[in-house]
Amino acid sequence: MFVFNSPTRLSFGVGAADRAAVELGALGARKVLIVTGPGKTAAAEPLAALKRDLEAAGIAWAHYAGAGADPTTEMVDEGASTYKEEGCDAILGFGGGSPLDCAKGIGAVVGEGRSIRDFVGTGLALTAALPPLVAIPTTAGTGSEVTSAAVFIRTDGDKKVKKGISGASLYPRLALVDPRLMVSLPPALTAATGMDALTHAVEAYVSKTHNPVADLYCLESIRLIGLHLKRACRRGDDLDARAGMALASTLAGVALSQAGLGMVHGFAHAAGALCGLAHGLANAIMLPYVMRACIPDASARLSDVGRALTGRHSATAIDAVAAMADLAAEIGIPRNLGEAGVPEGMLQAIFDDAKNYKRRPQSPHAFTDEELWALLGKAWSERMAD
Repeated sequence: MFVFNSPTRLSFGVGAADRAAVELGALGARKVLIVTGPGKTAAAEPLAALKRDLEAAGIAWAHYAGAGADPTTEMVDEGASTYKEEGCDAILGFGGGSPLDCAKGIGAVVGEGRSIRDFVGTGLALTAALPPLVAIPTTAGTGSEVTSAAVFIRTDGDKKVKKGISGASLYPRLALVDPRLMVSLPPALTAATGMDALTHAVEAYVSKTHNPVADLYCLESIRLIGLHLKRACRRGDDLDARAGMALASTLAGVALSQAGLGMVHGFAHAAGALCGLAHGLANAIMLPYVMRACIPDASARLSDVGRALTGRHSATAIDAVAAMADLAAEIGIPRNLGEAGVPEGMLQAIFDDAKNYKRRPQSPHAFTDEELWALLGKAWSERMAD
């Protein structure tokens, strides 16, 4: 028995973002808080055009551009204060996974009437409805536009932890996925975010809580990434490749909310919080190492992953691991954590955080602490793609 619930309405394709003003008007919005990061996206022409469309439709807006990479609880609470001070009644997240997650967090604070710190890493459930939330992704990676989760950095004294919150209220009302918004992504960011999407699809597919409907999303996402990620990295203006990656990311986002994730994310969250390693990059590095360790328990499913990724019907689980490592290396992903700049002296702290990852039980292999420590050491020093 399983449950599949993906309530976000999806509008996908070239020009989908142009519908933002119409869709927000249909949701009854009178003043929208636009949430972005502080970088180029905040000043980009597509966002300026969106603001003009809102004004033409008689919808006012306020802009919170404080959603930095790996948004902190302080950023979320600051954005919620802006929402209230500006008298907003709807939220539009515009950008990569961090702005979309921040937008979700802001909505949660507004709905619950309390700081996001009360929910991050505490186990306290979200119970209140969010204001109308529309998500427009500008990267093909997190799939946050269709997920029921968001991830934040919480600082306690001198310790940083990266923890997620989840709940049905966090599903955006509408996702507008427009491949045009992704053509300017540089190759390195295209690679890291694309591998993030691939990690979502693989981990959801081999998760102990997988289900047959989510499986379809996972395998199609993996197939699309196998066809399009290298092309998107080579030529950012290849709109067909961008569309393939955008769809793959969204499909993987749907799947992970249904089937969960695994220890790749356990390590990636820890490395991100403690060492500042970008989430997609951390996932990309850890993925083949965790896959290899799971072969004894998930050989058949990993073989499916290999066939979907490579198109080779004879692919085995070992082939899947090799193909994953080769793909990452070909698009410029560092081959291990050491090569990515993670100090060896941080491994103990990363391990101490990762071993408590709440989704550890969903891994197809029941890792012992000793196995996790050994795996982390290999991921720091080995060069699997050699």
